[in-house]
Amino acid sequence: MKIRNLFFKITFLVTVLFSFNHSLSAQTVEEGKTLFTANCTACHAIKDKVVGPALKDVDKRRKEAWLIKWIKNSQAMVKSGDPEAVQVYKENNESIMTSFESLTDTQIKSILAYVKAESEAPAAVPQTAGTMPAAGNNANTTNNQESNINWMLMIIGILLIVIISQVFKILSRIGEIQGKPVVTWNKTNGILMMAFLIIGLLATVWEFAVHGPLTVFEAGPASEHGVEYDSMFMITLVLTGIVFVITQVLLFWYGFKYKSDGKRKALYYPDNHKIELLWTIIPAIVLTVLVIRGLITWNHMTNHNDPKARKIELFAYQFGWNARYAGTDNKLGAHNFREVGVMNALGVDTNDVNAYDDVITNELHLEVNQPVDLAFRAKDVIHSALLPHFRVQMNVVPGLPTKFSFTPTVTTAEMRTKMNKPGFDYVLLCNKICGSAHYRMKMKVVIDTKEEYQKWINSQNVLVANKVKNKTVALK
Repeated sequence: MKIRNLFFKITFLVTVLFSFNHSLSAQTVEEGKTLFTANCTACHAIKDKVVGPALKDVDKRRKEAWLIKWIKNSQAMVKSGDPEAVQVYKENNESIMTSFESLTDTQIKSILAYVKAESEAPAAVPQTAGTMPAAGNNANTTNNQESNINWMLMIIGILLIVIISQVFKILSRIGEIQGKPVVTWNKTNGILMMAFLIIGLLATVWEFAVHGPLTVFEAGPASEHGVEYDSMFMITLVLTGIVFVITQVLLFWYGFKYKSDGKRKALYYPDNHKIELLWTIIPAIVLTVLVIRGLITWNHMTNHNDPKARKIELFAYQFGWNARYAGTDNKLGAHNFREVGVMNALGVDTNDVNAYDDVITNELHLEVNQPVDLAFRAKDVIHSALLPHFRVQMNVVPGLPTKFSFTPTVTTAEMRTKMNKPGFDYVLLCNKICGSAHYRMKMKVVIDTKEEYQKWINSQNVLVANKVKNKTVALK
């Protein structure tokens, strides 16, 4: 009897553990599907090559620990000399994979579990008429239910409109019978206007108070021209804000105060040349001053020609960025769009001697107080390079190189102290809706001291290592 009870207990325990493990596995795969859709579908598919290679059976080709490190920061593994990482990097035309250091090991394991489950899933069998599987029937049933609910909501909405319309007609008819209106709409609208004014102004104040600290203006500019840019922005905001408040208050207040009672007539005022001159000349002068100052500021921001400025190229693609640094000669090598993905991911002409010591990275490092000339190039669609803390934005257009020059003035460490945020990082974003994964198209930006920058740039690999040795200049 004791042995039988022990056997039953062990069987029950094994069943529970198996069920729990199966449920946990299903949850892991489901979470992996969500993470894969959000982070990976822009460049990868399970069974088809997209931007990157197909991921089918990747768990059989690589160890899990290696895959986790690769997904978190592939370039760090390539630079460390990991033979498998270097091989994968070269097999894919040296395309730089986006780093996902924000993902935890558990999340990456969920993604790998989903990839494994999809890899082992049988191929879809073509269905003939009348052989739709149960899952398909369930899906159709769900769609039909949703469609029916939508139709019901639409009918209910139409009925409500008809009922309200009839109620107003009845009230209007009652007013005609009684000889006075049941609802005084002029009075009601006047009260609603005042309520809208008060609620709107309070909401505006709340918006500035609550969300104002979340803007990049709270930290202050981190570039030379950013000081002038912020000054121009704040002056424009204050002037237009004052005009906005005055005009809105007057608009709604007059609507409330002078609501019609059916007895008073509006004053007919055909013209007043003095008032018309004032409201035409004053705005014209203010706008002219703002536009001229804006033009001067823009020219100052864009017409830089500093020979000491460091030459860097930002290369945009769906959905990431690469940075290319010129060597000691401060000359970027030529590029040819026909070579993109053939010799290297950026299409840099490796036969150009100026390209030998170029450095390609997936982080943008800049030296504080050092002018920089950023050249922008796009691989596929129109992107927009936004460096919000430096007050820099420039469209990145395929076949149409653009550029912007500026000088960073606050290091990353200084900004972290200033904002009291130890985890703060500058960032380069795409400010154009360029596709499904636009939201995660960003690059980490680091502002270093001179010593930190030299140490970092010297640790990077040059584009054509076997040729740069023959150059008269060295990457130092």
